[in-house]
This record gives sequence, C-alpha cells and structure tokens, in this order.
Amino acid sequence: MINILTYILFAYGITNLLVYGTGPFDILSKFRKLARRILNTLGDMLDCMMCTSTNIGWIVSLLNLLFISVPLTPMMILYGGVLPWYVIIFGDACITSGAVWLIHSAQEMMERIDNGNG
Repeated sequence: MINILTYILFAYGITNLLVYGTGPFDILSKFRKLARRILNTLGDMLDCMMCTSTNIGWIVSLLNLLFISVPLTPMMILYGGVLPWYVIIFGDACITSGAVWLIHSAQEMMERIDNGNG
C-alpha cells in the first residue's frame, strides 16, 4: 500500500511541476510555450492537471512494463502478472488521473477556504 501512495505522490509532483512549475531558468515555462507552438492541443494538455496526469500514468506504466522489473505503478503492484498489458496501462492512466485530480481538488478547496477566512 505504501508503494501505491508513493507512486501517487510522485505522479502528483511531476504533474504539478509540468502544469504550474517554472523550473530553473524558466525551463518548464519555455517547454510549455514550445509545446503550444508545436501543437496547440499539446499546450492545452500541459495546462490541465487531469490531462497531464493521465499521460504521466500511461507513460510511467509503459516504462514500467518495458524497462523496469520491479512493479512501480498501482496496476503492476496489484495485478502485475495477471492482466494483459493494455489493461494495465489503461488502468494506471485512470488511477493516476483520478488520484491527482482528487489531490488537486482538495488543495484548491483548502486554498478557497483559507482565502475566505484571511
């Protein structure tokens, strides 16, 4: 269970950096601007926590299936050798998106409550 929680926090951190982070020398901001110039839809995806986290989920799942022998993602931890690869990748994308969205929504709610009282 701790492995799944660690994965979810990792996914939230990466997603938060890609959507809101600037990075040293504004590298992440420049990456988002470049993505928008290349393909507007790609730029839109990097503005959305749910879209970005879904893509983080399937990419990490695919990397886990192809290159890493230790199960890292929730579907690999829970169902590693039982389900077909495409179900594992789809499930990881859904779990990652939902978990990141839940954390992000809770954070936004707490910020609204805090701003209302301050």
